[in-house]
Amino acid sequence: MSPLNAYSTTYRIEISGWDDVENFFVEKADLEWSEEDGKKVALRHRLRIGAVVFVRLLVSTACSRSFPIAYQVESVSSMDPSGFSQIRLVQLHPRTS
Repeated sequence: MSPLNAYSTTYRIEISGWDDVENFFVEKADLEWSEEDGKKVALRHRLRIGAVVFVRLLVSTACSRSFPIAYQVESVSSMDPSGFSQIRLVQLHPRTS
């Protein structure tokens, strides 16, 4: 992942969904969130642009509960030499009827 700038925050998350060959995966990762770049995560699983994934914040307190939130894959970079791909996510919102 790129060095963090002064306007970004990193969160430990669990991300799950279906990869580019339609296998279900669950992976723990760090989500980098900045106003400039949005939400990015480095994953070992390859994803398609437009795929839906679920992100759950991993919290350190026993009484806190975190529920998964749906995101859509906005962009995917090529795998780097260490086997990670940078994924940019945008939150999905319920449709209005």
